[in-house]
Amino acid sequence: MSIATPSSPWRTRAAIPGLVAAEAISVIGGRMSFLAIPWLVLVTTGSPVKVGVVAGAETLAYVLSGVLAAPLQDRIGSRATSLLSDLGSAVVMGAIALTGQLGFGVLIVLSSLAGVLRAQADRSKNNLLKPLMDAAGTDFTRVSAAREGVLRTSGLIGASVGGVAIAAFGAIGAIWVDAASFLLGAALVAFFVPDPARRDGEPRKSAPAEPYLTALRGGFVYFTSEPLLRAVTGMLFFTNLFNQASAVVFVPMWVLTVLDSPVALGSVAAAYAIGMIVGSVVFATLAPYLPRYSALVFGYFVGGAPRFLVFALSDNLTVIVVVTFISGMVMCSVNPTIGAVIYQRVPGPMLARAGGIIMAVAMAGIPLGGVLAGLVVERLGFVNGVLLSSLLYFAVTLTPVIRHRVWRELNDAGARGPTTDPAAALPRGYGLAATALGPRVTLRYTDGEWTLHARSGLRRLAPRRVLRAKTAAHALAQLDAPAVHEAVRELARHEHDGAGREAARLRADLARMEFAMSQINVGLRPSHLP
Repeated sequence: MSIATPSSPWRTRAAIPGLVAAEAISVIGGRMSFLAIPWLVLVTTGSPVKVGVVAGAETLAYVLSGVLAAPLQDRIGSRATSLLSDLGSAVVMGAIALTGQLGFGVLIVLSSLAGVLRAQADRSKNNLLKPLMDAAGTDFTRVSAAREGVLRTSGLIGASVGGVAIAAFGAIGAIWVDAASFLLGAALVAFFVPDPARRDGEPRKSAPAEPYLTALRGGFVYFTSEPLLRAVTGMLFFTNLFNQASAVVFVPMWVLTVLDSPVALGSVAAAYAIGMIVGSVVFATLAPYLPRYSALVFGYFVGGAPRFLVFALSDNLTVIVVVTFISGMVMCSVNPTIGAVIYQRVPGPMLARAGGIIMAVAMAGIPLGGVLAGLVVERLGFVNGVLLSSLLYFAVTLTPVIRHRVWRELNDAGARGPTTDPAAALPRGYGLAATALGPRVTLRYTDGEWTLHARSGLRRLAPRRVLRAKTAAHALAQLDAPAVHEAVRELARHEHDGAGREAARLRADLARMEFAMSQINVGLRPSHLP
């Protein structure tokens, strides 16, 4: 099979969609195995504890390998790592399907290996996105938001398809489908995604590889030297912690105590997911025109603590679903903003190592969230536990405001505007977004007065100023817009006619005044005068 060279225009345009499609398929397959492997363990062993052990082994391997294998990924290359990891994951999934019923120890080993390979596949695809965005000249935040929406949609599809596949083919059949998804993802990367280590088909000269421990230490040194990266990583840790607390404790507890309906549990979860998807579509369009710092702070303030607080204040499912949906919509600005800044702040040689550290710290909040939420509810009760968690979450979301000098560097990373390349078509929403949120200067004529306004989004750039008619006419004359010129001429004719009528009225008033004065003078003349 012949593959187009990296310099071909169609491949440049298709590289990012091809990579995101590969990630989406991987997410769908991962969701299926997330359901199928625990089901296999439960069916073969009947032990919920062993289900937790297998899931924990895969998660632990996923997190640790993201950090420890990053220097090796730098040596192999992101594209090669992605292909090898996907192919290896397909083999491991096949091995689980064939031998998973033979013994619990074998299943733990294979699940751990699956976690290692899945981590490398995910991280390498994530790292491939940066050079592709550089080559396409597109906006980092916009691509991150669109990618977030696609992956969340894939997660919903994967969970649904996984349940259907297990019902139709059994746990073993669903695992085979997951293996096939890895092969399809590898094929998409091989066909659509060029190797960033090559330019115009020629291999780049690479620097000598660092020793493993030196490279690993270098990643930690770089991460600790970047205050903004440390700050956003800490926020991701707490975001995951509180999200997990909500998903596994607060929402189920509210549903159980108020409605006792599994349908309500699914409604709340779906509302948040759909809100995130809808919000990602909107944010992907508006992202190039929004200040990143403001978008992130707004997302945390509106989508963070209020989503918790409503569970303590309301027993109405409709209110809960609406608030959860809105929270999902506004929270969609958080991950794409942070992801875009990581792409722009972290140099390519450090992306795998720094990204692995960020992922490990962020995911550490997931297991803690459920445990801490359970302890809080057990000690304080549901309502008090939710109120305390809401207060703590709000305190955490104040961090970007309190440490605004660090967090405002989100804007300094430099959002790249829409590309001017005619080969890369822009959506119509860019025009609307530029008008509504970009800089705009308004020249207005009202009641015989010309005024000038200048704004950028909701921020006023200059106060309202009154212009002389001659200055306004001169400015409008510079526009290559015949309709505007005709409107100005019509306005001038209207003003001229109005001025003529006003002059005639003044002359008539003057004549009346002169006549009245003459009558007064006649009445005041002495009678003895002739």
